[in-house]
Parts: sequence; structure tokens; C-alpha cells
Amino acid sequence: MAEEQEAAEVMWKRGKTLGKGEFSFVSLASTEAALIPSIPSLIALKSCMLSRSQSLQDEREFLRMFEDCPHVIRCFGVKVTQEDGLLLYNLLLEYASAGSLADRLGLPELQV
Repeated sequence: MAEEQEAAEVMWKRGKTLGKGEFSFVSLASTEAALIPSIPSLIALKSCMLSRSQSLQDEREFLRMFEDCPHVIRCFGVKVTQEDGLLLYNLLLEYASAGSLADRLGLPELQV
């Protein structure tokens, strides 16, 4: 639960879009890391409309089950925001600067 509370306090600025899927998109985001030292200055922000967020909510639960595994990206929590008149469900994730696992294995691009 502490992560959920931290996410509510994290301020970020959405940057370029890294990928898009049918219902969600991933953006690079910069944070005010000095406010919460456990959050890096760059994160991946996976977002979708709140009304279509069940898949991201399930992903959050999956990440929570494996949060102690060093081979799984970290999730810093969730936050619902209003942007351009839309309610968005945002998953705050560790940014994998080396690309996705699919990229590294040479697999076809996966939908976000």
C-alpha cells in the first residue's frame, strides 16, 4: 500500500510516446525524483482510459506478486489523472532503457 500512496505524490511530466496498443500507450516520463528518492528520474508511464483499465489493473496485480524478483520491472504504483478531459489510469513503471524483452530476443513487436 505504501507504493500506492507514493504514486499519488509523484509528480511527472509526460514525454514522448514509446509505444501504442489498441487500448493503452506507454510514454517516457520525467519525475521530480528528489521528492521521493525511491523513484528514478525517468519512468515509463503506461496509460489507458479508466473505463478500459481492467487489463492494466491485472498487470499491476501481477507485478505486485513478483515485486521481489530482480528480473521483473518495478511498479511504483498507480494514479488516475484527468488529461484533455479524459480520465486516465496510469501505471508508473521502471523504464527499461535497453528496450523490451521482445526487442532483445528479436521477436515481433508486441502490442502494449
